[in-house]
Amino acid sequence: MKKVMDNIMERYRDGKIPIEKLDLSYSVDSNEVFPLFNKWLDIALQNGVKDLVFRIPSHLTSYPLPMLTILATKSLRELVLTGCDLYCVSLSSGVVNCYSLRKLSLTQVGLGDNTLQILLNSCPFIDNLILDYCSWLKKIEILNNLPKIKSVSIRKSGTELVKIQAPTLEHLSYFTGVEEFAMFDIDAPNLVSLEYKGFKFPATFMDTNLQWSCYPTRFVLDSTSETIASVMDVLMHMMSSSHSTSHGSNKPLHRQLKEVKADKFDWENQRWHCDPVELGSERMAIRDLKDKFCFLLYWSCN
Repeated sequence: MKKVMDNIMERYRDGKIPIEKLDLSYSVDSNEVFPLFNKWLDIALQNGVKDLVFRIPSHLTSYPLPMLTILATKSLRELVLTGCDLYCVSLSSGVVNCYSLRKLSLTQVGLGDNTLQILLNSCPFIDNLILDYCSWLKKIEILNNLPKIKSVSIRKSGTELVKIQAPTLEHLSYFTGVEEFAMFDIDAPNLVSLEYKGFKFPATFMDTNLQWSCYPTRFVLDSTSETIASVMDVLMHMMSSSHSTSHGSNKPLHRQLKEVKADKFDWENQRWHCDPVELGSERMAIRDLKDKFCFLLYWSCN
């Protein structure tokens, strides 16, 4: 199989045939294939590859990914890495900018907070960021360094702090484990949808100011019945409040929550109920230990 792949890549190299996507993976705990990977990557990068996918099981010997070489390409549009160890990759010396990259997806990738920041700063035009099971990350910060970011998805990262300042962000999803609980600081005034799955909801969202610094119109919450009921109480309090203020400030918020409708997920049929209902009546329908609701939030400008 390796010989077949090598012949194909050499044909692309010799014919200078453009490569749209290269997907590499291996499942044998051996470094014998590493020289071939280097060769194939080099051919793909020289031939203007747009989408690069690299997958390895996290328990196998990690391939020393040539990140500086990858980031130096001017054609790369998507970079999807699974099971790689970027702790062994030195990015601080000789960092290059990859202005073409639009999607960065890291799953079970070993990297620290500094490495992630270097990656994000090197790829400033990312509009889709996915971080799944990157358990060594303790802090995820997007502080206006991704001016075109539209979507951020974080899943079971073990993160202690998530801080986002992104006026272009439209979609945010965050899934946690049983024992995980991150501090949230979200400033995304154009957020459209928020999806959260976890046993506890961040305290910064529970101080009767769900307006935070973002105003999602669609909010999906998958949590315990106790947490969902508490969030509903916060939403109802916000609607009944005649005057809302921002966190610890006397400055009025620009928008006020006027109406909320709730749509409960039907686990048996794996679908949402067809007709959203008013929040008060739906709160009485919480009976299970774990539930999933979609809240439709209607805001008005003050």
